[in-house]
Amino acid sequence: MQLAQRLETCKKCEKRKFDMNSGIVCSLTLRKPEFEGSCKDFVVDPIEVSKLKAKSYKVEKEEKSSVSTWGVIIIILFVARILFRMFRD
Repeated sequence: MQLAQRLETCKKCEKRKFDMNSGIVCSLTLRKPEFEGSCKDFVVDPIEVSKLKAKSYKVEKEEKSSVSTWGVIIIILFVARILFRMFRD
């Protein structure tokens, strides 16, 4: 397991701590996470988990919004092209 994956777990743990020099560390060891698989001391931080879910929902909503905006633009251009051909003939 890579450090980035372990840190993703630590971001959701109540026992995380932020060190100005190292970033996220374990409050028990004061070091970067070194566990393999899963951390035996992991305790879920419900506040942080809800923040991550809200952030994920916001990104998903923005992606859907941009897709629908492009769909509307394409339809308008298509209809304008049809109308232009009708009035030209």
